[in-house]
Amino acid sequence: MSDSLRNDLVVSGGGMVGASLALAACRMGLRVRLFERRSREDCRSADPYERASLVSLGSGRFLAGIDIDVAALGTPVARMRVWDGQEFGSIHLDAEDGGETLLGHIVENRRLEQALHGAICATGETVLHYAEELVETVPCQREIALRSKQGSRLSATLLAIAEGRQSPLRKQVTNAPLFREDYGQDGITATVWMEKPHRHVAYQRFLDSGPLAILPFGNDHDGRPRASMVWSAKRPLARRLMAMDDDAFLTALNQAFGPQLGRFYQIGPRAAFPLSGLHSSRYISQRAVLLGDSAHGVHPLAGLGVNLGLRDAETLAKLIGTAIARHEDWGEPATLRSFQAQRRPDNLATVLACGGLSHLFSNNHRGLATLRDAGMFATGFLFPLKRFLIRQAMGL
Repeated sequence: MSDSLRNDLVVSGGGMVGASLALAACRMGLRVRLFERRSREDCRSADPYERASLVSLGSGRFLAGIDIDVAALGTPVARMRVWDGQEFGSIHLDAEDGGETLLGHIVENRRLEQALHGAICATGETVLHYAEELVETVPCQREIALRSKQGSRLSATLLAIAEGRQSPLRKQVTNAPLFREDYGQDGITATVWMEKPHRHVAYQRFLDSGPLAILPFGNDHDGRPRASMVWSAKRPLARRLMAMDDDAFLTALNQAFGPQLGRFYQIGPRAAFPLSGLHSSRYISQRAVLLGDSAHGVHPLAGLGVNLGLRDAETLAKLIGTAIARHEDWGEPATLRSFQAQRRPDNLATVLACGGLSHLFSNNHRGLATLRDAGMFATGFLFPLKRFLIRQAMGL
């Protein structure tokens, strides 16, 4: 890589959010470089845990606009069923009540990343650097100078940081205070096999230890129904669950979820990760911007994390596009302030709301259980509120 090569955009982090921004910028004809810490082999291999996300209808439309067909990668979700494990309250969210046919698609994270990387490489315009990370930034008036851990030097009009929650560049670039909250829970993910088909319904049951989500997944090669499980449990329980063999875990899962899908009889490899909330007080610095989990992290109970990041990428891409049309510099403070003003309220509200919901539902206090039950019951009969929740779930 030439030391003198100047780029329109450099993206640090090749996950779903960073790669979608890089591809969107490339589609606009910009000179883009994408740096990914993982090796090419790691990124191209299958994820043994098949970790997946609910890509909302709105996020799916953004991806379709950069020629990524989410429908070809994932399983459609038409309805959600949410209920309280302690009381009788429940909410049914159907896409048709929101004026659409689908809420979104459950997409395996690695498959979406691979589709984005493949599209980026196919353009021939964006350079994707595997096993390489940026470690030094020096902002100047018209550009930001960058150095990688491997010694490469380059510059860019704008640096976008989408490295995840443990972003090494975040403190160096913004040095902004962070809001952090440990939920005291671990999220356990795995693919599970069950007796009954999911019929494109996403289920979430709130237990006093945390929410248990069963999300539609494609059938296996033998046509057997499968689902993607995300079980958020208080840490002592999560550790006991992870220590169980598969038979004992399935017994616990069947007891916790109930008979809606028949019996869960097989499970794939399990992974566990700590759950926490995170929000940066500032997203921007001189010629640099944070997006995705580098700027904010939420509880997975609502499946909103990746969609917030994709909305970040879409918003930044639109602002860059506007600057191009006006022959303006998209790394100037005005553009970055506009990005922060548009995205920070949505992200912060979601971080706080998801944390609040986790605390509200993850306990066995009788008074709160009755309050939750009443709230769910009322939501089912207040159609404007219900429609609002459905449109929020769709990302519209």
